[in-house]
Amino acid sequence: MQSTEISKSAEECCSPFDPSLYRDGRSKDYKLIKWIDKPFVVEGTRCLFHVPLAFGSAVMRAMKKIELSGAEVPKKDFMILSDCSSPWWSDVLVSTSNLYVEGAEVTMISGLYLAKAFEGDYSNMGKWVQEINELVVEVKKSTVKEEEEEHEKEILPSANNEVPEQEEELELLPNANAKKEVVTKQKEDDELLPNTKKVTRQKDGSIFFYYPTCPKCAKKYGKNYVVIFAWISEV
Repeated sequence: MQSTEISKSAEECCSPFDPSLYRDGRSKDYKLIKWIDKPFVVEGTRCLFHVPLAFGSAVMRAMKKIELSGAEVPKKDFMILSDCSSPWWSDVLVSTSNLYVEGAEVTMISGLYLAKAFEGDYSNMGKWVQEINELVVEVKKSTVKEEEEEHEKEILPSANNEVPEQEEELELLPNANAKKEVVTKQKEDDELLPNTKKVTRQKDGSIFFYYPTCPKCAKKYGKNYVVIFAWISEV
């Protein structure tokens, strides 16, 4: 009985991946996804042209730290990412439900990301990265244009109305206080969680790779998918 259960577990290693989860309807083959302080346990490994080596070992180290500390992995939206900031080194990020995991570095990621699923051999990775970077430029231009148009709509109705200077100043004050509260809260978080940090790599060119299936399951399903998350802006 035990060997049958192990065999069944091995067969169901990775669930079939649905690439439509990363498409925005029929018109767009990508999706914009917003993360706010999404926590990950970080491990490192070498990579070769953005493809991480010893990926499984890095994941196992992270999972072991999560388990030993009594922390948990999220039941929903669990994912394992690689941040190949260079072609030769990768940070492996395993999502967790806890902001503190004993003996591990936990980093919280925030930002608006463009996500797109690619299918094919890992040898296409360089081409996919170039494609996603070009797509980011297009989306940013489109987003800026939409924001400018929206801003114009907000200004036009009040163009003929005189707004007292004092009232304008009063409207600005709450925002200033809100900003102060955010800074104070972040300082408190840093003091309470010494091994936790807000990610600082959110900038133009920041990319995360998500491998929804292991190589063995990709071969079983006959399709090898990679989802690329590219940073668009802060949130």
